[in-house]
Amino acid sequence: MAGLIGIGQSALMAAYAQLQTTGHNIANANTPGYSRQEAIFATAGGHYTGGGFLGSGVDLVTVQRRYDQFLTTELSSQTAAAAAAGKRAEMLGRIDRLLADTDNGLGVAFDELGSAMADVVNRPFDPSARQAVLTRADALAQRLRALDGELRQLGQETEQRIAQSAASANLLLDGIARLNDRIAQAGGSHAPNDLLDERDAMLLELNGYLKTSAYTQADGTVTVFAAGGEGLVVGNRAAKLVAEPDPADSARQRVVLEMGTTRLPLGAASLGGGSIAGLLQFRDGDLQSARTRLGQLAAGLAGAYNAQQSAGLDAAGERGQPMFSLGVPEVLASSNNGGNAKIDVRVVDGTKVAASDYAIRYDNAAGGGRYTVTRLSDGMSWQHDDTSVPLHVDGLEFEFPDGSGSGTATGTPLAGDSFVVRSASVLAAGLSGILSSGARLATGVAMTAEMGAANAGDLTVRGFALVDPGDPDRDTPATLRYNGSGFDVIRGVPPVSAGTIAWTPGQPIEYAGWSIAVQGTPASGDTVDIVAVANPSADNRNARAMLALAEGGIVGGETFSDAFAALLVDAGTRAESALATEAVSQRLLGDAQAAHASHSGVNLDEEAARLMQYQQMYQAAARVIQAAQSMFDALLGATAR
Repeated sequence: MAGLIGIGQSALMAAYAQLQTTGHNIANANTPGYSRQEAIFATAGGHYTGGGFLGSGVDLVTVQRRYDQFLTTELSSQTAAAAAAGKRAEMLGRIDRLLADTDNGLGVAFDELGSAMADVVNRPFDPSARQAVLTRADALAQRLRALDGELRQLGQETEQRIAQSAASANLLLDGIARLNDRIAQAGGSHAPNDLLDERDAMLLELNGYLKTSAYTQADGTVTVFAAGGEGLVVGNRAAKLVAEPDPADSARQRVVLEMGTTRLPLGAASLGGGSIAGLLQFRDGDLQSARTRLGQLAAGLAGAYNAQQSAGLDAAGERGQPMFSLGVPEVLASSNNGGNAKIDVRVVDGTKVAASDYAIRYDNAAGGGRYTVTRLSDGMSWQHDDTSVPLHVDGLEFEFPDGSGSGTATGTPLAGDSFVVRSASVLAAGLSGILSSGARLATGVAMTAEMGAANAGDLTVRGFALVDPGDPDRDTPATLRYNGSGFDVIRGVPPVSAGTIAWTPGQPIEYAGWSIAVQGTPASGDTVDIVAVANPSADNRNARAMLALAEGGIVGGETFSDAFAALLVDAGTRAESALATEAVSQRLLGDAQAAHASHSGVNLDEEAARLMQYQQMYQAAARVIQAAQSMFDALLGATAR
């Protein structure tokens, strides 16, 4: 009887274990990261009798969770990809909405400046028309600055998010290391299922910040690696992600992996995915592109209008002063530099400024020093050996120290020293209208051309424009006398010859920085008099040239409107592409979640059916014990008689 009771007891305990496991599944049906558990049984074997082997019941081997390593790995990978795509799409959407303000955007402000300038062309003598130009110019500068300010604020927010994400990832890394320790201490042949689920949930959450891969060791612990192969968790030791100022550019943060004394910088590519990679990709690519394009707009606007101002005279007959101020390029020396060189960079032609920042590196070439300037937007580079002569690139002048300590560029570099030049990305921040009054608007030009009264030919002046504001003789009156093949230049009192100008019929006459468009044929001895304008306040020739800037290639060879449209298209295309990538990533993530849930998730209908099955098993096991008890009672009764 003892054998039958033992069999019934083992069956009863097995049914109870199954009921308890099923109840645990039902209780955790909505617990994130929980994997369905099931009791695993094996026959208790048998003992030999003369009639064969009789069974001894059932043994509970273990309780295991439904787990598939490949499904879990796929879920982690898709989580990292979706997190990176989602974060980038979120931030790009904000840039797209910021720039696409058609009611109060840059395009509207630039058109309003053009309208005000057209009024001045018609009424250069009107103070109110002149003042309206300054008001519109200042409004345009304010909008450019405001947009740049919003982008800078978005950059600061991105830096904060990177630091916060790194801190959150560190908490998860520490948690995984602690769970590794507890799982290793649990030891034995029975897996601590709930601890394993908790650790898997942390690993999945960690992939929301950076892509990882996990390998299970013999003692049940996992070793976690970053996408680039860097160790994140080994046993109960966890690495740390540190967000710190980048030595090459202190205004930005870099993410560094610290494991003991080892420190490894991690970029977006080495992170592989996750929100940190998405934020880095947005900051270094998308946001940088928007800021440099905006700075290029500001540089082109200021460069073109300031140059045209310098070509004309204001209402008082004074030389035109700059209409806009512009931000100044910043040169940041790496904190790892061994030398003390200081490099100076300034804008010399805003209309040629590229939508990019630059990197500079110094090395020794064939025993001599050499600087390499690299445009970060496309990787194009220029080398400069002669430090006594500035290097001109994209409307910028790079001045390097010559070792003498003179000039604005000073100090001595050492091989390997590097610098970052923040050019276009900072120019819009300093843009503002700076003319004090409308009377300072240079609507006229200093000189004009008049035909001699005694001319015998039919030569007439059709246009008069300044093409070289730097010519020292641009404001010097002169008489140009045709000599049959060219024009003799006569200046001063008494008149003296100042050279001869070669001229090809049908072409403009080039004199002292002026281009004089003419029509017709002069007779020998005919003259063209270059004289000062009598009333600059009523002259609109330079105002017409300013108005024409709207259709000129003042922003890197493009018109202001076209360059702004290109900025909008670039931001919109990036945002649209990011949204498409996010949609694909979310769909793949959904598929991975469904596959994982199908294998490891709890189905309440199935658990309810099993609950009934195990309840019946429990009742049947109790009947076995009851039958053994009845047989034992019958045997006792028979012996008593």
